[in-house]
Amino acid sequence: MTPHAVKYPAQALLIAALAWIPTGAALGDEPQEFSRSKQIAHWMGRVHFSGGVLPAVEMRGEYPELIAEPLETRVDKRARKPVRVNRDLLDMEATQQPGYQAEPYIHANPFDPTHLIAGWQENRFMDGGAQALNVAVSFDAGKNWTESILPGLTQVNGGPWEAASDPWVEFGPNNRVYFSSLLFNKTTPDNVIAISSSADGGLTWGDPVEVFRSFFDFNDKEAVTVDTFPGSPYFGRVYVAWDINLTDSTGQNFISQRLVVARSRTNGSFRKPKRIRNGATNIGAVPRVGPGGTVYVIWSGNPAGDSSGPRLLVYFSRSTNGGRRWSRPKAIAELMPAGVATIRGGSILPSFAIDPTNGDLYVAWSDGRWTGTDKSTLIFSRDGGATWSAPRNASGAPANAPTFTTTVAVNGRSEVAVGYYSLENDPSLANLVDRYVVISDDGGETFGEAIRATRRTFDIRLAALAGASFFLGDYVGLTGSDRRFHLLWVGTKRKSATLERRQPDVFTAMTR
Repeated sequence: MTPHAVKYPAQALLIAALAWIPTGAALGDEPQEFSRSKQIAHWMGRVHFSGGVLPAVEMRGEYPELIAEPLETRVDKRARKPVRVNRDLLDMEATQQPGYQAEPYIHANPFDPTHLIAGWQENRFMDGGAQALNVAVSFDAGKNWTESILPGLTQVNGGPWEAASDPWVEFGPNNRVYFSSLLFNKTTPDNVIAISSSADGGLTWGDPVEVFRSFFDFNDKEAVTVDTFPGSPYFGRVYVAWDINLTDSTGQNFISQRLVVARSRTNGSFRKPKRIRNGATNIGAVPRVGPGGTVYVIWSGNPAGDSSGPRLLVYFSRSTNGGRRWSRPKAIAELMPAGVATIRGGSILPSFAIDPTNGDLYVAWSDGRWTGTDKSTLIFSRDGGATWSAPRNASGAPANAPTFTTTVAVNGRSEVAVGYYSLENDPSLANLVDRYVVISDDGGETFGEAIRATRRTFDIRLAALAGASFFLGDYVGLTGSDRRFHLLWVGTKRKSATLERRQPDVFTAMTR
């Protein structure tokens, strides 16, 4: 069933109508017009994203070629030369940020290490979401890519929705690929979590299937995972996790965030999501499946009783029966993000990976506890989440250089990689960005010297804007194959063929 095929039941129509009336409004009062921009701004203020201190016009300037010169840096031969993945398929004059990509994600086929799938936001809107979500597939380990606009989502490619966000891609068995997305409108409160799938490895895609739809509560930050372990009793099952922002009767003001997980049926539809936790903040859900079919989810949230403070914890839950029942949420670490001025880098969103060989669990995020600036931080569990290590600094950057948008992955040799953006090659430690990865061959106990994937430092002031913050994405791509790692990121090193100025593009590189 496609999202636009769903009919409003009578009760939902009544609720949707009531959502347009401000709290306390009397009959006959002028109804409050719904505004997605206002709703998102209210939510962003609650969850304490970093960045956003200058008006956009002052930050962007007149599209300079390079606003500051980076330090001299050598080419790192431990990573292959980056490859540009996207080709700017949409109309370059149709939106406020034409040709601006953001929020890239990548996954390697566990049954074929040369088969990769990538997704990202295309033509990012300043006030949230994008004009479309694009997908690209490679069958030669990232050397060449075939790109398309995901069909049936937004109005630019056969869908009913005005905006899309939060692209997340994952392989299943038999070369099937799943792409999860958040779909919404700017002027109406309804929105949906959807799954698109491809039966030919990512070349062609069917219409999206609804996982869950809300008529005024706002769904957000979904992620999908698939059980790809042939010995699992739930082999092939698809899991989607996200948070539901519960609102008051206006549909604009948030009350709390509910963390949920839905599982697929055999016919491809999804069961009603299971509630994992309620609270003032529950965001950044990442589900993963381990050997044997146990499914886990991690996220960040306020501790009980802390309704509005900045204190955040990483939470963990698991299901041993295919997502039917979940363990009581357990706090496993405290997040202390420092953030980076003028940059929105998903500082409160943890990353999660599982070793496909031995089932070890790894969680990483950006944390300011070490030097007062954000550093990529890692914890791990060797016993299925019963106990966790103390946090350790996994960043290879100098002590005074912020690293942001941290991600973690494990390859088939049980090597652990932690990736991040770094400002270490900027003399001012403010705007010039590189993409790095560090690799551990002892289960995250120690890491080798950082590997620089970018060949040229790029200026983030030429990237997309999210409100008044520069925006590459709240998360970034990193995946392990049989013995290597593939990185996917957004950089601003090249000119657009149409606009003749530097702007974002999606790049990938592989470790040697």
